[in-house]
Amino acid sequence: LVRDTVARLQQSRDRLVAALAGVPGVEVAPPPGAMYLFFRIAGRSDDSLAFAKRLVAESGLGIAPGVAFGPEGEGYLRWCFAASDALLLQGVERLQRFLERR
Repeated sequence: LVRDTVARLQQSRDRLVAALAGVPGVEVAPPPGAMYLFFRIAGRSDDSLAFAKRLVAESGLGIAPGVAFGPEGEGYLRWCFAASDALLLQGVERLQRFLERR
């Protein structure tokens, strides 16, 4: 059971990293573990709290601001990938549309 969960999370991580890497301006690297990854958007997420608030209000995509995890997290956003592939890809589409409008 644990092995299956770890394998599923690794697959979700890899799919999300690949999808985010295809969005212009997104800088992302796969984390070695956990259920979330940190990423940044060049020139757009310097105030991660304000960015995350705009993103949820305008696109319905809830991503945690990096600053919520300490001052070193500022400029980053945190995305939990413990979700279905369909939801993750829908989230990436919402993020991409949000960035294209700005």
